[in-house]
Amino acid sequence: MMQISKIMPINFRAVAPQQQVETAKGQETKNIDSEISAKYLQNLALMNAASVKKVDLNATKTEPYQNNLRSMIQNNESVMMAIVPRTFTAEDLNGDDKVTLSTGEKNGTLLSAISRLDELKNDGINTIHILPIHPTGKKNAMGTAGSLYSPAKYVTEDGHLAIDPMIIDQNDPRTPDEQFKAFIDECHKRNIKVMLDLPSCASVDMFEAEPELMAYGRNGEDKTPQGWADIRMFEPWADEAQRTLNPKLLEMHKQYVDACIDLGLDGIRADVARAKPPEFWDELIRYSHEKDPQFAWLAESYTYECASPMVNMPYDRPEDLLKAGFDEYYGQYHIFHDWRNASEFDDYVKFNLDLSHKLPAGKSVIGSFLTHDDSSSMIHGGENFCKLTTVLQSTIPMCNPYFIDGFQTGDYYDYKYRNTENIESYNGNTLMNEHRYRLALFNLSRKPGGDCPDIERVMRGTLKMRSENLDVLADKNSSFIELDKREDRNDQIIAYARHNSKNGRTILVVANKNPNRNVTGIVEIPGLKETQKLKNMVPEYGDTSEFQVDEDELRVNLAPCDAYVFEIDTPNIEEDRKGHVYKQKVNDEH
Repeated sequence: MMQISKIMPINFRAVAPQQQVETAKGQETKNIDSEISAKYLQNLALMNAASVKKVDLNATKTEPYQNNLRSMIQNNESVMMAIVPRTFTAEDLNGDDKVTLSTGEKNGTLLSAISRLDELKNDGINTIHILPIHPTGKKNAMGTAGSLYSPAKYVTEDGHLAIDPMIIDQNDPRTPDEQFKAFIDECHKRNIKVMLDLPSCASVDMFEAEPELMAYGRNGEDKTPQGWADIRMFEPWADEAQRTLNPKLLEMHKQYVDACIDLGLDGIRADVARAKPPEFWDELIRYSHEKDPQFAWLAESYTYECASPMVNMPYDRPEDLLKAGFDEYYGQYHIFHDWRNASEFDDYVKFNLDLSHKLPAGKSVIGSFLTHDDSSSMIHGGENFCKLTTVLQSTIPMCNPYFIDGFQTGDYYDYKYRNTENIESYNGNTLMNEHRYRLALFNLSRKPGGDCPDIERVMRGTLKMRSENLDVLADKNSSFIELDKREDRNDQIIAYARHNSKNGRTILVVANKNPNRNVTGIVEIPGLKETQKLKNMVPEYGDTSEFQVDEDELRVNLAPCDAYVFEIDTPNIEEDRKGHVYKQKVNDEH
């Protein structure tokens, strides 16, 4: 245990399960004997009544599946995991970090992905974001399997989704549509929703095959986003000056939406949403809601401050996209590791809450502390940093938590074959183009792994805690209350309260942003009583932190990246913290 800093004029009491901080058990036991007795007596009565037809007492009526993903997102109840089907269940039998089909190793398929659904369900995931599943282009291809974001085709001539044969089980008699539908149905059986990634551009192959969909420069050259030689940009305008959309491109996207909804998909994640104007999305999203009012839309969009667009790519405009019909956007929690102090974190939470009041009600931001385009969280602070970000995104307002497969076990996504040749290629390019320290997008590779299974333990426990406290942590009426601190020299203590004024419940979050050292300080909490017993609601990890409860304040000594969640008895905290209470927009004004 770390020594207490001399700036603390008290003796800390170490956390102990039986004293100030206890580990939450939350285990309810059913009276199994009474249930068995009741069923026995019921069966006995049925057997002794000749006129009574025997019934299966355990049979349950199966209700038709109903999509409610849009409502879940609007109510901050979705918990997402992003997966790549071709690596999700890949078989790297010899452990060389790549999948070689000629030696009997296998890439993942839509059907084999079913085998991991129970794992995700047990982790607390209720929504899967599938990265693009379309056949990849071969011309100017990046990597030996082609970039997921360089589709050769979006929809087939008969209106079905174009699906990469690589993720179809060739030994199964079902069609690609039927195999994808089987995966979706298995997700729905587990109450897991499914979103499909809609790429923003086309492959060079598609550019040549469908030129009427494509954008051209002033000199007639094809438009290419900076650094992406394998893709070409769509032209969303028939006449930009008149704000007239390209009818052929819009029609192709409507066919895409039709195919998604017909298969039973619950929503779409739009890659680089700024690549198309708000008018395009407004038309497309309204079209989807005519078929399925609960069809959800997630925009890959950030904020104006970081909108330094690539060449040929327009500026980011999240506010316009959310007004056009998107239910949520990415936001910037993925740069949390770059924020110097706790105040920058607080400011961004408040930014989103303030933004909500400029938008239709019910908009959200995903808790994307890591995306498939970002370096592994392990690089930014290791195992405890992963656990910290899990706790934060599970407790901040206006947020749907979001993870990338491999995060839960601490994968560095650091494969061995960056820029090396591979004899086995599936598109003519023999150069392995690794997305270093990021989820593999270009080559067949092992399924995401890692050597830190304890991250998953904390994730499961934290998400379970969140699901049991949605009335405070997800309810749009619950406030975010900024708390003052003293003696926190470098502003590293993250401290905020979540409060539901309707039931009076308050949940306190206290964390150390610093991954390298302990921090000490005093968190001012009006209404906190010295007799308050603190019960930690999330799994403990790392070095032991220390707490002392005093009147109206909590003295802390926090281990690196340590985070705690407590329920406290402060029913008047909103009144006591006037001027520091922030809320999400709840209702639209009429």
